[in-house]
Amino acid sequence: MMKCVMSILFHFFCCSLKGNGETEEITAYTGDSVLLPCSCNELHRKPDTFTWKKSTNNWTQISPESDEYKERFQLVNDHSSGNLSLLISHLTEQDGGVYRCYFEWDEYRDVNLTVKGCRLIHQRVNVAGIVGQSVLLPCSCSELQAKPHTFRWNFYKGPYGINIFPKEQTNLYTDRVQVFNDHPPGNVSLLLSHLTVEDGGFYRCEINNKINTDVKLTVKVSTLVSCLHSPHITLFIYNLLNLSLLTGAPTRPSSSTPVITTTSPHSRPEPLNTTIIISTAVGVLLLLILGGVIFWKHRVQRRGQIKIDDGQAGQQKKQLSRPTPFMRPVSAEPPTFTSSHIVDQRAQTDSTDSGYFY
Repeated sequence: MMKCVMSILFHFFCCSLKGNGETEEITAYTGDSVLLPCSCNELHRKPDTFTWKKSTNNWTQISPESDEYKERFQLVNDHSSGNLSLLISHLTEQDGGVYRCYFEWDEYRDVNLTVKGCRLIHQRVNVAGIVGQSVLLPCSCSELQAKPHTFRWNFYKGPYGINIFPKEQTNLYTDRVQVFNDHPPGNVSLLLSHLTVEDGGFYRCEINNKINTDVKLTVKVSTLVSCLHSPHITLFIYNLLNLSLLTGAPTRPSSSTPVITTTSPHSRPEPLNTTIIISTAVGVLLLLILGGVIFWKHRVQRRGQIKIDDGQAGQQKKQLSRPTPFMRPVSAEPPTFTSSHIVDQRAQTDSTDSGYFY
């Protein structure tokens, strides 16, 4: 009877644990934060004593006030005295395990926490880029929400590596490298901008000092740039620039007009607007290319039309050479005349003349 009365008074005046005796499964990722729930059924009540423990070889008490846990472990009971949940920030894989919220009167609740870390399979990737543009060197965790504890990028131009991120050892990559690992945190791919030919080589992404991905970067020159660097195009632009200089030079004054020129020691020759000249050269080059394409197409069409005309002429010639059924073949031998033919013709002529005068 007394025990029953004490139980009634306890549940009426004290805190009873919500989910007593249950176990909750929670999954989180490295670098993230997680809340382990524990509260009273009546949030306005608070137990006299409670503790958080973690199962290792035995139960180890967790005290957020201790030096070991005060940086990352925090009790969330500011707004509600009955909320005794535990907040863990900057998770590591070692934080995984079974946690127990323990109340007086042998009430408890367990939380099985699983922390997924960054997993990266060793692999080699080939990437190609163009001079002056940007390229993305891929490297990411299998779990994109898992943030690696440490990572770095090294560049290898031989047996030795040079760290280029996060701490650059040279000035070759200043303001040219960037990592987007905020969303999601498991993506630590490296963006390399303003590519040069010297950037080609092997890059290595190392995660947690043991997992790595190798990237082979090949930097190519664009087709237009290589075309402009050919000797024929260079000679053409050089001649065009000389022509521009000649046409843009001032006219020579007449010998009859006196000219007085003064020079100042601080005066400088006016700089040539190279941008306009280069733009003109490129425009003329493009016009020449376009004209060549149009000429080539016209030439192909002309050849096709000539072939068609030749075929039609040959067909007409064949038709004319065939004899028609109403046409008598002409003999190639010259006609022969006898004396009887001559006498008949004269007789016909005399009869015709006599009839006319008659």
